Amino acid sequence: MKVKALSRSQSSTTRSSIHDLRPTHKNLNPSSHPQARAREYTRAVTAAKLDRMFAQPFLGELKGGHVDAVSCLAICRTNLCPVASGCVDGVIWIWDMQHRKMVTNL
Repeated sequence: MKVKALSRSQSSTTRSSIHDLRPTHKNLNPSSHPQARAREYTRAVTAAKLDRMFAQPFLGELKGGHVDAVSCLAICRTNLCPVASGCVDGVIWIWDMQHRKMVTNL
C-alpha cells in the first residue's frame, strides 16, 4: 500500500512577524461547493427575519424624554402605569406608559 504525504516548504507556512497574514487559497469553482446555494438561502432568510424582528421598537418612542443616557428604570410589578426612569444628569421622569406621555419629573 502506497501512502502519499503532503509536503509544504517551510517558507510558505512560517510567518516573518506576528502581524503577517498567511495567504488563504479559496476554490471558487461552483461544482466544488454543492451546498453554497442552500447556505446563501438560509443566510438570506435569517437576515430577513432579523430585519422584521427589529423593524419596530419593542416599547415605542417616548417623546420629550431624557437628553442624556438613561441609567436606571423602575417599574411596578402589579400595574404598568407608573414607570420611573433616571438619567445620568440626575433627572428622574415619571411616565404614563398607557398614553406614552411624561407625568412629571423630579
